[in-house]
Amino acid sequence: MKLQDVSTKAGAEESRKRRGYGTLTRTAHELIRKSILDERLAAGERITIKQLQKDLGIGPTPIREALSQLSSEGFVVGEEHRGYRITALSLDSLRDVTDQRKLIECEGLRRSIQFGDSSYFENVASSYSKLSALDDARRRSEGGAFEKWEAAHREYHRALIGGANSEWLARFQELLFDHADRYRRKSVEQAPPADQIVKDHRMIMESVLDHDVEMASLLLARHIERVFTRAREWVKF
Repeated sequence: MKLQDVSTKAGAEESRKRRGYGTLTRTAHELIRKSILDERLAAGERITIKQLQKDLGIGPTPIREALSQLSSEGFVVGEEHRGYRITALSLDSLRDVTDQRKLIECEGLRRSIQFGDSSYFENVASSYSKLSALDDARRRSEGGAFEKWEAAHREYHRALIGGANSEWLARFQELLFDHADRYRRKSVEQAPPADQIVKDHRMIMESVLDHDVEMASLLLARHIERVFTRAREWVKF
């Protein structure tokens, strides 16, 4: 067999391995990140690669790569020779997240209203309709309604900036939304349901459909600020 053939086969095998590791890394990343957001891994909790291997049934290399990504995203903190720890919650951190969410999401909303096509406005209306229906289901305490509402809520906020046509803006929005969500979920555990949140979603949607850039941006900024206000009142740091 020619050396070139050996090299080609070795390269193909290496490529397959890398794709496999990439898939497992994405899986590990998604599972660990979701466990952090769902608080199955609590703020400040220490985790090790060995324990995650056991819990997830995934090898050490993909888990190590996933933890490196999560560290760069701010969800975990590496501890020399001691593994990792889930990033703690703090009011200062939430203040920073809240301020940056306003910058990113309000600018994305402005651009979306100004430059979005008809499908953007249809998507905002559709995502709001789904969210509103689940508001009613939550009030009736239907089984699984809260989990479905969480997904619809995320999709609604994603839809609001969907007309900006910016991959980077969408990435930053998703990351900041997840960090804010850790605090929002903690306040949901402690605080009574907030009717104003439901009103916010409707009023923002109406302003978007009216092409009212300034009002929609103002309402969204106030809505984002409520996460900080509720957490400051209800979450023990």
